[in-house]
Order: sequence, then C-alpha cells, then structure tokens
Amino acid sequence: MHPSERLREINGLLLQKSFQVNHISVSAYLNEHFDVINYAERSFSRDLKDLKELLQIRYPALHDASGELIKFSRAQNRFYLIRDDISAFPSISDKELSQIASTIEQNKHLFSGGAGEGLVNKLRAIALENSMTRHHDMLAWSAMELVNDGERSGADLMSIILENIYAKRVVSFTHRGLTAQSKQKQILGLPVLLKEYNNGWYTGWYVLFQPMEPGETQLKIDIDQLQLFALDRIVEIKPVQQQPRVRIHPEFRPADYFKNCLGLFRSKSLQAKGIHCLISKDSWMLNYIEKYPIHASQQINLENESSVRIQLTLEIDQEVENFFIRFAQEIRVLEPENLVEIIKAGLKRGMAHYS
Repeated sequence: MHPSERLREINGLLLQKSFQVNHISVSAYLNEHFDVINYAERSFSRDLKDLKELLQIRYPALHDASGELIKFSRAQNRFYLIRDDISAFPSISDKELSQIASTIEQNKHLFSGGAGEGLVNKLRAIALENSMTRHHDMLAWSAMELVNDGERSGADLMSIILENIYAKRVVSFTHRGLTAQSKQKQILGLPVLLKEYNNGWYTGWYVLFQPMEPGETQLKIDIDQLQLFALDRIVEIKPVQQQPRVRIHPEFRPADYFKNCLGLFRSKSLQAKGIHCLISKDSWMLNYIEKYPIHASQQINLENESSVRIQLTLEIDQEVENFFIRFAQEIRVLEPENLVEIIKAGLKRGMAHYS
C-alpha cells in the first residue's frame, strides 16, 4: 500500500466520529481491508505527523489560531480532528468530481463566456492532482495553481432571490448606493434573473428586476423596463403579502436584456450600432477572437492580404470604449466616427501621463 494511500485512509477514519483512531485500531483496519501487516507504531506516528503538516498547509489561519489540528484525547484514547469540517484531502472523490464535471458540461446554458468550460477544467484538474498524490509521495507544494476568483459578492442573498424567481413572486428590497453618503431606497418588483459578472476588480452577483408600483394588481414583464441591481448593495429583502397577477410572454428570455452589451450595465437611451475594425493577420488577437469571440454578434471577413475586418453590433458605452482603448495596439476601429474620436482622446490622455 502506497504511503499516500495510507494517509488518505487514516484521514477518512479521522472524519468518522464512530471510529476510535489510534495505532491498534488503525493497524487492524489496514490489515483487514488492505492486507497490511506489521503496521508499526512508529509508522503510525509518522503518518499522523504528515497529516498534521497537510492540514497546516490547507488551513494556515486555523493552525495559527489553534495549533496542531489533530489532537489526542487521553480520556478516549483516540486522535481526533479539532473541527468536523476540515480534512487533509478534498472530501469529494474523483468519481464524484467527474460526475459533477459531466453535469456542468450538460448544463452549459447556465454559464456565459466559457465559465462552464472553465469550471469543468478546474474540477478535472483537481481530480488529476488527486490521482497523482495516490501514486507518488506528497509534494511540499501544490503542483497546480488554479485561478483564485475569491468570494462572489452578494452570494448570501442568492437562495432567497432564486426561490422568488422560480415562484414568480414579487418582493420588496432596500437598496443603497455605493458611497457612504448614498441614501437607501425601497424597490418593489419581480426578480427574473441572477447574473454573475466580473468587472475587472471583483466578481459579484447581480439581479435583474421587473419594477412595479405599490398597489398594482397586475404585472406585465417588459424587457425594456428591467432594472439591474448588485446583490451586495441590497440591505434587506421582504416578502409582499398581496401578490399581483404576473403576465409573462412564453418567449420572454431575460438574458436578452444583455444581448447588445459587452459588459453588464445598460443605458436605455443607447441604440445598438455597427462597429467595424481592422486586425492584422499577424496579430495574436486574431487567433484568440476566432476561438473566443468578443461578442455574439462578431463577424470576421477578409479585408485584404494583410488584415481582416471585424464587425460587431453593440451599444457603445463606457465598457466598449475601454475595451478598444485597452487593445488599441491590436485593433483599429474604423467606424462609427464618434467611437474613433473617443478612442483617440482616451489614448491622448493616457500618453499625457508619461509626457
């Protein structure tokens, strides 16, 4: 039996409250289930030491606060984890990870921008690393580093909002602005969509609402009247006793609210416009956007021997402007003219910082 497999088995025994973990019981368990004979007490002590080190790596803050995360009870003659929710190894098996990955693959409609594929890749990377640790000695470092997206801002309100979306139930919530001086306001309406979004600074959850006036007895969903709110700016959500009759067209798709956006927020006054750009055939970005389009409306056509023309249909807002300024070295915008002028002005302001 490989030492790494033995560590996993002992870790599993520590997670079982009914199992009395000590040298005698573990030795008997390994002998019965894996034909391991002569499991010495010295080996058991070394395995416990390795498990403590793995726990320290996984839970450094908890280790700093509590000391060793595996302790011994003389009264019960057993070793135990100081908390029920910690483990030296991931608690999900490789089979379960594969099942989760397959489920996500079959439900990619719940994700946008390749997020579903990214999550599948992370799960499979975890399963792959787990398989390596069962057949090789443990490394003192992680052999892979996955992107750390951090917490999803506003995630604590997801369950209550999702429940009301499915129930088609109007709610009232208190919303506050971003600054400390912002006043709170009461919003009444029907939540229709939860959307995850990364704005470059953090990743958070947003909710799309159909607003309504107090006292209305009927609510008709109109995609052009929907409003977007960040969950982390919502202070309180309250149920509404008198529920209006909700009318939703069978072909209503709230995601269409974002169909002409490059980002998330919309100005109702903006109309989608055609954007024409040139990219050199030698540009690294051409290969990239062929695989990962800038937007669903993207069309690529041959312009001449050295470049291609990219056509997009977007509402030209701050997000679009910033995108083309950011990639001005690779993409040349041809039209509309007002966007060209905005990009020029933005580049001039940037150059002024270094003049």
